[in-house]
Amino acid sequence: MDALWSAATCKLIGSGIDDMDFADKLSRAAGEHDVPTVSKSTSESGNSTSISTRQERVLPPDAVRALPKGKALLLATGIRPALLDLRPWYKEPGAAVLGAASARATADITKRAIAKTTDPGFGVAA
Repeated sequence: MDALWSAATCKLIGSGIDDMDFADKLSRAAGEHDVPTVSKSTSESGNSTSISTRQERVLPPDAVRALPKGKALLLATGIRPALLDLRPWYKEPGAAVLGAASARATADITKRAIAKTTDPGFGVAA
């Protein structure tokens, strides 16, 4: 699985990640960003304010695990990670046509699978 994951140049991760190690791996892949930190101090000579930056993960592992349905993390070569809002196909115009095509394809696959297990001559060249 690691070889397949490494070879993929476009990874789309949805909700349901339950493995903490994998969530941490995804979090590291999403990267880090600079977060400004303000520090204020007061002394006899007056007030002082300084701003520094620290690195923080863009998406911590717990946020990866908490991705809600309808959201996905996109990790693709050459672009920054993106959090996507998914559009369910079944709520789009043309959903009935897609649903019917899916039902036909599923029925065809089921028919071939049954034929393969019950017909000894299935797939044998004539």
